[in-house]
Amino acid sequence: MVTITNFRDIGGIKNKEGKQIKQNLFLRSGELSSLAKEDEQRLETTYRLGKIIDLRSEAEVKERPDMSVPKAEYIHIDILEDIQDEGASIEDFVKIGSPEKSAAYMEKLYADIALNKTSQKGYNKFFEEILALPQQESILFHCFAGKDRTGIAALLILETLEVPREAIYTDYLLTNNLRKKENAQILEQAKKAHLEPANLDALHVALNVDSSYLDNFYQTVEKQYGDVSTYLTQAIGMDKATKEAFNHRFLLN
Repeated sequence: MVTITNFRDIGGIKNKEGKQIKQNLFLRSGELSSLAKEDEQRLETTYRLGKIIDLRSEAEVKERPDMSVPKAEYIHIDILEDIQDEGASIEDFVKIGSPEKSAAYMEKLYADIALNKTSQKGYNKFFEEILALPQQESILFHCFAGKDRTGIAALLILETLEVPREAIYTDYLLTNNLRKKENAQILEQAKKAHLEPANLDALHVALNVDSSYLDNFYQTVEKQYGDVSTYLTQAIGMDKATKEAFNHRFLLN
């Protein structure tokens, strides 16, 4: 996709039983604020896009609204709504001040998202929207950069479909390659704004993903809930019957 950053289809990944996730179904990306006509048409025709799930804050949506795609329903779910003093915008990252603080900030953000009740309800609604998706249509979910709130959303889908953790990390870390151009542009703009070197270093850390962030999400979940399966049931609302229906519908037999 030319004008959608960090875009990919998580279909084709195999679960622990060797079953593949259906392709052209689960699309993840960064925001759709600069969508070109060619990408809009591709989403409409190639992917038959049925829903756009925007996981950003109200402020982000107001500042850089998604461009619409014909026939696709737009749904906004603010994952960070009730997480105080934390955000995922460039401005939030810049003010952190050092790469060490930036990494610690990101790890804490992942832990907070794991346990925050509004975040959990948001992901519950996310799954409800997926299950209500008409047959033969796809769903695109995104946040600002398509890496943190979106990364956790992808993790939850892949865990529900019983994908090996190694494959979940592999998909997650693809962001660092897929955002190289955009991250370089953001850092160049920051240099022109004469930011202090420590702020630039903090921004560089926060613009990328690191396996330690997912580690912290998993460790937080396992400490509080015992395992991911219990977390999916108790926090996200994916009971056994719903999970079986999810797997039946979205895996190739």
